[in-house]
Amino acid sequence: DTLIPTMSIAITPPAELPEHDILHFPKGANAGDCIHKAFELCEFTDPSDWEKAIGLALSAYPQKQDGVSVEEQQRRLTAPLQQMMHDVLNTRLPDGIVLGNIGRMKRLSELGFHLPAAKLSAHAINYALRQLGYDVPRLSFSDLECYLKGFIDLVFEHEGRYYILDWKSNHLGFHAADYSAQRVADAMAESGYHLQHLLYSVALNRYLARRIRGYRYATHFGGVLYLFVRGVRPDWINADGTPSGVYFHRPAEQAIRQLDAFFNSGKAQAA
Repeated sequence: DTLIPTMSIAITPPAELPEHDILHFPKGANAGDCIHKAFELCEFTDPSDWEKAIGLALSAYPQKQDGVSVEEQQRRLTAPLQQMMHDVLNTRLPDGIVLGNIGRMKRLSELGFHLPAAKLSAHAINYALRQLGYDVPRLSFSDLECYLKGFIDLVFEHEGRYYILDWKSNHLGFHAADYSAQRVADAMAESGYHLQHLLYSVALNRYLARRIRGYRYATHFGGVLYLFVRGVRPDWINADGTPSGVYFHRPAEQAIRQLDAFFNSGKAQAA
């Protein structure tokens, strides 16, 4: 994940910020991959497993710093990752979800998918998303006939519904206000994450329809969670009572049906 370029973000952390806070963790794609891997490997319900998962993630994606050995850097970064993991997994999310209660048997990490796209054009996608009311950067590419390939960070089941979750390590600032609903919404729009989660939703809808007897979107599809993990903490709460650093959305069933039909035909349908 990268910084959101049009946002004003403080460069210097406040003096009172604890040394082990995840806001001190390195930025950039390699740091994001490390955080993703730590969540992928850990058992959410077993805190005694977290340090091992973090060690494996840091070994796979070492965070190098001039003059500091890899071993020393790994030692320094273990505590921030442990605290982040504790905070994220113990925060009460929409629909009453607490990830620390979601066992491994109710999770699928890195779920791969291929979406066939017939005569895919940037103009048609832009039109389709505008018709559905999603604010995304305008796409521009030559017409394609292809398969769209991707991986969903996490799919999990909670009380009979299935949710998509995407870990975001974007550094939006050093204070709770920097991870407010508005700042998160700005990040979602400016980085084009709406298109991403809609593709994920189409893919998961197809996946569930093939695997759950009597599948109904209204009954079984829970929604999409994007967690900007540096700002997800039990005590960071927005003014409306929602958790900071969290984007939650449940696309309308008709929108998913229209997008599904669009990828089959390459033609946007009127809303």
